[in-house]
Amino acid sequence: MIEPPVQGHTHAAVARGVRGALAGVEEALYIIVGLLLLGAAALVVVGTVHDAIYPVKGQRSAIDIGVTLLDGILLTLIVAELLHTLRLVVLRGEIVAEPFLFVGLIAVVRRILVVTASLEHESLTGPPTNELLELGLLGLLALALAIAIYLVRRSEPTELDRTPAGTSAT
Repeated sequence: MIEPPVQGHTHAAVARGVRGALAGVEEALYIIVGLLLLGAAALVVVGTVHDAIYPVKGQRSAIDIGVTLLDGILLTLIVAELLHTLRLVVLRGEIVAEPFLFVGLIAVVRRILVVTASLEHESLTGPPTNELLELGLLGLLALALAIAIYLVRRSEPTELDRTPAGTSAT
């Protein structure tokens, strides 16, 4: 006579099955997001090259072309850093703060460059108080992000901290 399965074993098997299914869905979502980020990176690169080549025919200034190129390059770096962060999440199974701080810092620097370039080309009829205020706040934000990156790196355990007590690191 076959005995019915114990209730605790059934719940454990169901829990393992649900965890496995959720892990599979999570992996599929990471793959989809990664592919979308790759597509975005390709479009940004193509758009940057297009904006660099065709405005030359339209008699745009070298500064405008340079700002456009720099803006596209920094946007590409942001997408690349997001891909790197996604890869770390998949490999480690946890979200790490430092890559997001780098994305924020790159985005702030990108915005500083765009605002500065726009200030260069506007005819100043009055004091550009809004732009100067924005630049000041962006500068403070860049400083805050740099300090945050420093603190995160400083708080990471060193190789000696990772070595179990009583063993040598060599």
